[in-house]
Amino acid sequence: MSAAEVHKTDVNELLLTSWRPVGADRFNVSARWPTSHRFYGGAHGSRDPLLLIECVRQAIPMLCHAAYDVPFGFRQAWEDLHFQFDPSALSAIDAPSATDLDVTCTDVVRRGTRLAGMTMTVRASLGGVTAAHVRTRFSNQSPVVYQRLRGPYADITATHARALPPDRPISPRLVGREHAEDVVLSSAGTPGNWHLRSDLGHPVLFDHPVDHAPGMLLLEAARQAALTRSPRPATVVGMKTVFTRYAEFDSPCLINTTPVTAGPGTPEGTQVTLVAMEQNGSPIFAAEVTTQPIRPA
Repeated sequence: MSAAEVHKTDVNELLLTSWRPVGADRFNVSARWPTSHRFYGGAHGSRDPLLLIECVRQAIPMLCHAAYDVPFGFRQAWEDLHFQFDPSALSAIDAPSATDLDVTCTDVVRRGTRLAGMTMTVRASLGGVTAAHVRTRFSNQSPVVYQRLRGPYADITATHARALPPDRPISPRLVGREHAEDVVLSSAGTPGNWHLRSDLGHPVLFDHPVDHAPGMLLLEAARQAALTRSPRPATVVGMKTVFTRYAEFDSPCLINTTPVTAGPGTPEGTQVTLVAMEQNGSPIFAAEVTTQPIRPA
């Protein structure tokens, strides 16, 4: 398997190792969970759940190309993504590295013979134990369709030339990070509001040139925005998200956070935060983010 199949340039960012069909529109995908990662390294003795979500993201283009005959050059665009983790699976103590994704594809839509979109449901296991459930729907766009949708923004060189420089990041300790360059939020001047930082030079989030803020950047921003409301170290255990528009580089993207009451029966310390992103007065992305405190090892 190559990095190109998962739409990455750096081979070190390739997390998937193999795949095989196990039924009609069902697949088993194996992945590696690195003991350390440049960006998704975890904190406070906890594994980073978004590393597993990156495995799922990589499975989307890989299966599109390998199992559904989608040519290279087509783009897969998230419409929504929901995931829920078993918090006990996030402990890094004696953590297994074997990661398996049991993938089921439903609501497969084709235009002629070409894949147009599908829903992907994933049961993710670590060391043979179920760790998370993920469901996502995405569309598959041909180069011609993508060019029409993006218009002048499809010109990556021009788009990068218009990009706003990233503002000063907020304190890394507010968002569970060690390094300022890994913070994707800057101050918007009012409590509970932030601006998205799109650092086009970031080696992981911007592994290769793109014409809009990647989906994993928006997920990271939602995670960090929710963590700013946590009074103690916490980890994300679930998200329900909707992707509405592309986030552009040439104007500020405002992020608003609103705490809501966690449902009955949730563990002590569970927090639920609604995260909304908008740009030029239009909604871009929304997430309901559930966090829980990291328990001492």
